[in-house]
Amino acid sequence: MNLDGTKKDNIIIGMRVIVNPQNDRTRQQLVNGSVSEILTKSDTHSHGILVKLDDGTIGRVKSISANHKPQNNSSKNSDKPAITLSDLIREGENQFVEFKSSILWSKFKNKEEIEKSKSYELKKYGQNASKFIIAKSLCGFLNSEGGTLIIGVKEVKESDEVEIIGVESEYSKLKDKTQDGYRRMVLDEIIKPYLPSQVFNHFNEYLSFCFEEIDGKLVFGIIVKPSDVRVFVKISNEDIFFVRIDASTRQVAGPDMVDYCARRFK
Repeated sequence: MNLDGTKKDNIIIGMRVIVNPQNDRTRQQLVNGSVSEILTKSDTHSHGILVKLDDGTIGRVKSISANHKPQNNSSKNSDKPAITLSDLIREGENQFVEFKSSILWSKFKNKEEIEKSKSYELKKYGQNASKFIIAKSLCGFLNSEGGTLIIGVKEVKESDEVEIIGVESEYSKLKDKTQDGYRRMVLDEIIKPYLPSQVFNHFNEYLSFCFEEIDGKLVFGIIVKPSDVRVFVKISNEDIFFVRIDASTRQVAGPDMVDYCARRFK
């Protein structure tokens, strides 16, 4: 499935997309929003289908949110996204996509390793740091416009590329060393303890899991739908509020959080 928005069949009214505005001469500006009208008459356009967003912006579609299925998708398997994880990885991180190499990297860190680490989260949360970071990312997507968190993908900062490392190496750290055991670990050790009970109790309304084999390695995707209520990460007697801003997850507190919630949750 093409993520660059060149195929009209991939786009439906109401779906979230990222467009390059028609009046942007630099061709570098990106705006995200919901499609209110499809303006291109032909089935394809090499520079992206021209659409009008609900805020009035007119532009060509550059990418499509993973939370929306195209019209011609007839799959009944709710665990499989309409857009594949490999498609999202090729597009790179953005407002709707984030990569993590591992969920359990901090689980067996000893006291000396924790004290010597330069990681703020590892120093503060110890062996639970990596799980907290995953919960933080999910929280940011829930409080924003949704997205997909992909585990088993490592960013190579020197070359601005990514490396597929997979999640199978983490199975040895589980009691149930299987794919199903990995899914249950995410549910029972991240979603249940760190996110509000309504997310865990109504899991299918907010989240879905999928695995995909890429280059012979298995990556794990958590597809997140926007929450209709504000979501906090619960850890060490704290309730922390996160949002997704561009390609990063950031904490928002105080008056800024009050203003954001008033605008986002109505």
